[in-house]
Amino acid sequence: MIYLFAVLALTLNPFVWKTYYQKKGFLSSQIFRFILGLAFIFLLDYFKLIDYSVQAFIKFGLLYLAFFLFCDLFYPRVKGYAVSGAASILLLVIFVYLQFIYPLTIANDKYAFVANKTTVASREEESMDEKHIAVVPESYARYRSEKKLGELAHSSYYDLGDSTLQKINSHLYWVTPIEYTGFFKWSKGSSVPGYIRMSAEDENEDAVLVKASMKYVPSAYFQEDVKRHVRSKYKDTILLEASFEPDDQDKPYYVIPYGYYHKFRQMVDIKGIYIVDPETGQIDSYTMENIPDYIDHVIPTSVAEDWNEWYGKYVHGFWNTVFSKEDMIVPTKWDDTDEVNGVFNKELQLNWFTDFTRAKTNSGSMVGYSMLNARTGKLTFYTEANGSLNGKSAINVAEKTFRAEKYEAGTPLLYTIYGQFTWVVPLMDSNNVLREMMLIHAQDEKIYSYSNIKAKLFNEYKYALATQLKNDKTVPTDIANYKKISGTVRYAYKAEEQNGTIVKFMLDGEDKIFQVSSTDFPYSVFVDKGMKVSLEYMDTDEIISSVEQLKIEGLQ
Repeated sequence: MIYLFAVLALTLNPFVWKTYYQKKGFLSSQIFRFILGLAFIFLLDYFKLIDYSVQAFIKFGLLYLAFFLFCDLFYPRVKGYAVSGAASILLLVIFVYLQFIYPLTIANDKYAFVANKTTVASREEESMDEKHIAVVPESYARYRSEKKLGELAHSSYYDLGDSTLQKINSHLYWVTPIEYTGFFKWSKGSSVPGYIRMSAEDENEDAVLVKASMKYVPSAYFQEDVKRHVRSKYKDTILLEASFEPDDQDKPYYVIPYGYYHKFRQMVDIKGIYIVDPETGQIDSYTMENIPDYIDHVIPTSVAEDWNEWYGKYVHGFWNTVFSKEDMIVPTKWDDTDEVNGVFNKELQLNWFTDFTRAKTNSGSMVGYSMLNARTGKLTFYTEANGSLNGKSAINVAEKTFRAEKYEAGTPLLYTIYGQFTWVVPLMDSNNVLREMMLIHAQDEKIYSYSNIKAKLFNEYKYALATQLKNDKTVPTDIANYKKISGTVRYAYKAEEQNGTIVKFMLDGEDKIFQVSSTDFPYSVFVDKGMKVSLEYMDTDEIISSVEQLKIEGLQ
């Protein structure tokens, strides 16, 4: 039905038809215009997948009609010539106003729209469970996933899709769908073979290929393109970016948020999601009130970025952003990654995190940070972090610490760890291999820990807090105690890792598991049952404690 609008591409001035219809080439030109109109509508319908709405018709119809009315000016000395020209100019002016000027006039509305979803708090009430802190960066997860992809038969047919941080069975993973590399590879294959997941919590776990037949994917063509498949059934809603989400049984789904525009297509209001089974193409619709529990991604990153920008930028309207910039704050800008990044809170709910700085300065400190719930769209702005290191400063501290190794920092994420604002910063080498993880106190960059072993990283950070923040009443006095112990090894376990050998052992009469790396203590690889050892460690409330000093009787 929408293709009937191609008729509007024909000359609409009846006097032109009356004067020229018998002249050579006139009818051919009208047929060409009709085909051009069909092509324009096809482009919007098939490639842009626009919604069938009055607002969409007005926005794109203005430019469409302005162009073809302008084409009528090639028929001079005809009654109505001036009317066609004036109408073309008027429609073009209206289009330019709606597209470029009108958005500036609704800055207050944009701020109010986000402010209604926002709660301001001083700090997060509970510290994050260190077990569920994602220490594995996306770039390293993709590096490992690429290696796993290379193991597939006909691996040249496939490429990695977008990686997303997700919760599956209360564990955090980087999940990456497999996609086609292009049209010809799609035409030769019947489906992609599944997806790859890698633990975001444990740097030593390998990437895993989860096999699943997926026909409807973003890189497919024609009606097998997952968004085009949804658009064929739901014509009137706005379709946002598709995200890939397996459930807790590892069955894959694509999730496409939908909604409607406010203020003439300037503000999108998300109303729910479509869930697509990529094997069968079945589509289920859910409103915001009944979204399945396994779904983490409802609010796309692009929407989260817009909402954060509006909240900080338009606090006093548009003109304040040009002149005084009073009370204006802006999210930290990144060159090669999204302005918001996924962080799971203590309840394992996904939030889009970003920190804010003042608009007038290039300060290395932040004025606060926001967490936008990726399921509900509720935004919380935390103020107590004012004056703390921002993300770019945390990167600077991490890279300076490893200047000699030339490690490059990944995206830093801010958590409340042991009651303290703490940046978690991964460090990779030039090949994107994870080499170190670093915890940096956001209010005192001299307090930090680093390790390539997660347990040791957090144990040493506990000790640093306990010994260097003694006057800070928010730091528990019992979170770390340095102890010495000697005994006979009862059990010993060794695991070969990329950076060396991890040795875990228990002593007679002790329930605690001690952990040491051959990188730190080369002789530790000889630890075995019955050996006598002396060691120093940080006694924490964890079952596993990292060894700080180790002496093996008879070897050292």
